[in-house]
Amino acid sequence: MIRIKLCGGFQNRNPFAYEPFLNHLTSEIALVDEAEDADLLLISHPMDLELSSAEFAMMLAQQKRLRLVLLSEEPFWDTGWGRDPFCRDLISESIHGSFTCRVISHQTTTVFKTSHLPYFLLTDPRYIAHYRPLFDYNAGMSVAGWLAHFRSAEIDAAFFSERRLAPRDRITFAASDVWGLSWYRTRFAERCRKGHVLRAGKGWGDDPPRQSLPDWHADKLTRLNRRCRYLGAFENTHQADYISEKIFDAFAVGAMPLYFAAENHAVHQLIEPGSWLNFYATPPRAPAFDARRPVSLAEAEAYAAAQIQLAKTMCDLAATESDLDRICKATLKELRAALASR
Repeated sequence: MIRIKLCGGFQNRNPFAYEPFLNHLTSEIALVDEAEDADLLLISHPMDLELSSAEFAMMLAQQKRLRLVLLSEEPFWDTGWGRDPFCRDLISESIHGSFTCRVISHQTTTVFKTSHLPYFLLTDPRYIAHYRPLFDYNAGMSVAGWLAHFRSAEIDAAFFSERRLAPRDRITFAASDVWGLSWYRTRFAERCRKGHVLRAGKGWGDDPPRQSLPDWHADKLTRLNRRCRYLGAFENTHQADYISEKIFDAFAVGAMPLYFAAENHAVHQLIEPGSWLNFYATPPRAPAFDARRPVSLAEAEAYAAAQIQLAKTMCDLAATESDLDRICKATLKELRAALASR
């Protein structure tokens, strides 16, 4: 049994904060309230390491058996705020001395590697629950039906993401093919001016942050279902193993995804090639995309096949359970390795 004290301001963003993962780990880990009862102090954001370095140094100095771990599920945080996103053991200095933090992230481990469904879709059962009826319906559409839908779509292109143009939103690590895409997808949405284009999210108008809605995911699917030809599905970060809900949302609402992925990106293993538009180029430069662009017959054929594939994926409970089990085992292995290294 590994005893863990969650620390920092992002305690709701790690595997132990999500019921599906916690249910798998109840016999292996225990969450405790006090540092003196813990084996590990666990943070979820690189910023926590900087903000609380003195506090962590003092606790680690007082209890030699304690270990500090950064378990980060977000490459955007690692690259935008992290001192070295590719370092497995970060050394920090404070008035109470130096200490080491073990980093478990997309860049330093295989914990978040995708096989059947990406990590993010496994964190809350509502994602798959939202998708199933939509994909079941979509799987019954013919190629001719999709072509007719794309020709008559009310909205040529939609972009649902926060408008971000800060320097950290375009941080690049070219040698590792890791790119900050928040700036890119904002510029892409801005430069997409032809046709009926919908832009929604914080910074585009008076919209509040979408996370403040009772169910931001259901709201997005409801607002866009059967209304779009194209939907921006760009991640906030290009990292080979990082996939969020965005590309699945596009397929679910019957829109062709606009995406950015290198040849070795995990998305190619999950979704039919040719069923989405790939704008990968290095360095990333947002094109002036014409949303009136018609979808070709070949693209519609691949798109229809992808819908059938995705409907099967969402119904494969055994594979979903296997994904959860693999991530939990990989996480436990990393935590035990961190404990063994103290």
